[in-house]
Amino acid sequence: MNQLQIINMPKGCRYMSDYSQLIDNILPIDGKFILNKTLTGCGGTSLFLNSSLSVVIISPRIQVLKDKHIQHPDTFLFHIPLCNDREEAIKEKMSQLGCYLSYHGKNPFCHSPKPAKILVTLDSSGKVLDVLNSRRETDSFLFVVDEFQCLIGDAAFKGNTDMNFLMRLDNEVSRICYLSATPIPDMYLNYIPQFANIPYCKLEWDPDVIEEPTLKEVQMKRGESAEKICGQLIERYRKTGYFERKFVQGLVVESHEACIFLNEVKSILNIIKQNNLKPEEVTILCSDSKSSLLPEGFVIGGLCTDRNNPVNKPFTFCTKASFEGIDFYSTNASTYIFINAGKEWQTLDIVLDVPQILGRQRLYANHFRNDATIYYKTKPEVINKEEFMQKQNEMEENSKKILEIFQTAPADAKDLLIQLYRDKAADKKFTDDYIDVLQENGCETLGFNHLVMVARWNKWYQRFFYYQNSCQLLTGIQSVLKMRQKPQDVKNFENKYYNTPEEDRLSIYADFRHCCPQYDEILLQNPFIDLSFHVWYDMFGYDVLQKLYFQESEVEKAYNERLVQEPIRKACQQAFEVGVLYSKRDVKNMLQQIYDNLGLWGKTAKATDLSAYLSVKEKQCKNAEGKRVFFIEIM
Repeated sequence: MNQLQIINMPKGCRYMSDYSQLIDNILPIDGKFILNKTLTGCGGTSLFLNSSLSVVIISPRIQVLKDKHIQHPDTFLFHIPLCNDREEAIKEKMSQLGCYLSYHGKNPFCHSPKPAKILVTLDSSGKVLDVLNSRRETDSFLFVVDEFQCLIGDAAFKGNTDMNFLMRLDNEVSRICYLSATPIPDMYLNYIPQFANIPYCKLEWDPDVIEEPTLKEVQMKRGESAEKICGQLIERYRKTGYFERKFVQGLVVESHEACIFLNEVKSILNIIKQNNLKPEEVTILCSDSKSSLLPEGFVIGGLCTDRNNPVNKPFTFCTKASFEGIDFYSTNASTYIFINAGKEWQTLDIVLDVPQILGRQRLYANHFRNDATIYYKTKPEVINKEEFMQKQNEMEENSKKILEIFQTAPADAKDLLIQLYRDKAADKKFTDDYIDVLQENGCETLGFNHLVMVARWNKWYQRFFYYQNSCQLLTGIQSVLKMRQKPQDVKNFENKYYNTPEEDRLSIYADFRHCCPQYDEILLQNPFIDLSFHVWYDMFGYDVLQKLYFQESEVEKAYNERLVQEPIRKACQQAFEVGVLYSKRDVKNMLQQIYDNLGLWGKTAKATDLSAYLSVKEKQCKNAEGKRVFFIEIM
């Protein structure tokens, strides 16, 4: 079992770099360990990049490394863009890395060399290891495997690459930090040899620095799709000019950008085509391998990296394989997440993926950074636990038998077995066993792919425990997000409000504000409550809304009439003098002129209307002809 070390972060501390003792005295940086930072956006990689340590940052996502390189220009980004002679380009990059290491090492031209900081993807990390090994500098570096939970998430389509990476790193490197805010679940760690029994450090933060997200969960109806819902979001944005809005400190703030998380590039392409989106409106974050699928003029990447002056396009689309570790810098972006259990590979991991998505917005200036709408579909699992475990046990037993045969086989038979597994079609692999062609001491061999096995376990666990019904799914999301700071009364209200038919929501809202006025500020900052409800309640109060039977059409009518009254009242105050008597005919004519001047065409004035705008009293007096008639006196 992993030895757990709880690290209590100082009160008020929000970033890991604010606690210098972490690297200086607390973290076991001289060995291998797992670091669960528990909080996204707390500056984990920055802590190591700004430290006095020589560091290799290994990330599963190249876009993350590109962004970090821009923010830390003194780092070395080991990345080979697409080119004709890739082999020659790799040699050149390795040579450049050698020069970089020479400059950052001890040399007569640099009396106080800065520590080397290398950024590299998981796929290219072997080349960096080759350079460091050739210079005998490997042991002087701390290797930080950022977002290491992706080893599980990616195992379905690149398990061979990830397993080989993990085996080589573990064999050749003595100092490794496996870093994540959503690490591989504890129940799986001991089944992966490289993670078993190494120290597990977990950061505990001051609850006051943790901001609980405001989630709106929407179950997609039969026939609804991500494409259809995104089309409605786009149409609403084009009509209103904003995605969401809410009150913050008495002011209305609006979101003019949307970050939309989907699982298929195909969905993004359909949304672009169906809604006639232009390249200047769209940012796409997905695998570089999908670039050839994009319409003319569209490119992958281009996310703004300037946190001081962020300028973004209205629509940012992200796929499952692209968002880990990405920093989104926006002052007004809303988040939309699509969870579709219809296809196995489309299923988002509640434990690993959802917390990562909600931690992407980095700027405090963005009042919508902790808000998200989750659209989801559930699907009952076909295979039950007993059937699944029986199949897994059979695959494990088959794997052990095959490896026993392989270990005792002569060399030519081993080569044949390796060839057979190497040539297996992708859809035939891991159907009866977990055997894979792996690298060991630079040579191919057969081995047990623990990552693929654990990924299968985790995927089944997700579908079986979370995706069978909406209640389990939403409870799972709230559990992993540790949604506990918001008062339970507010949580109960929000859940009831979101699941109430639209025509009854005003009544639910007004009842809650009437009974629990202490939560007004929290409600005003919820972007998923109709802004009109706040305005109506503040103008009329509970009693008037109740008299109008909480009917939105009647309330809106009364609200519009109240809005019109104010400019009429001001015009009347200017036109009528206090203490003066006016005949009813004069009052009627003067009011009609006021209505006409304000553009209230069709509104017919009556003398008695004046009492709605001014304090008046009727008096009976003689007119110029000596007849006793009623006048109106302005009080």
